[in-house]
Amino acid sequence: MAETLTSSIFLMAMGVWLGGVVFFSFFTAPVIFERLPRNTAADLISVIFPRYYNLGYSCGGAMLVAGSYPIYLDSTSINAWSSWSFALIAFMVSVYAGQVVMPRVRRLRLTAASSAGSPEHSKNRDAYEGAHQWSITLNSLVLLLLIAQTLLYGYRVKSEFLG
Repeated sequence: MAETLTSSIFLMAMGVWLGGVVFFSFFTAPVIFERLPRNTAADLISVIFPRYYNLGYSCGGAMLVAGSYPIYLDSTSINAWSSWSFALIAFMVSVYAGQVVMPRVRRLRLTAASSAGSPEHSKNRDAYEGAHQWSITLNSLVLLLLIAQTLLYGYRVKSEFLG
């Protein structure tokens, strides 16, 4: 019973998190930036981001807790440790992106906007663009880790249940 419960929690958290990243990255953000003026779109995305990252923290935390159970059952299982490690890395990247990078991006965006027309604007805009690109890179890394996690989970299920 506990194995089914923890496995289900892990799978649901992984699916919700992966779905959230895919939907936000490939549907929500592009449509918002396509349909709204750039500054309005950026303001809207800034409102969405705390919820987006909270989803990652919640799902990542659930994956770490639920993913601990297979390790508890067999502390030598490379599959269980690998799965848990992927979840840990994705969680840590998400926390770093949400707690460190996003506030920096927000701050640099405001600095760049307020310096329009000044000699510092180009430097401020470049700093914002660099931080924004770093945010995109981290989001992409989380996406790749979750895809890898999905493949690993599928392999784990196949090897544990189908032999």
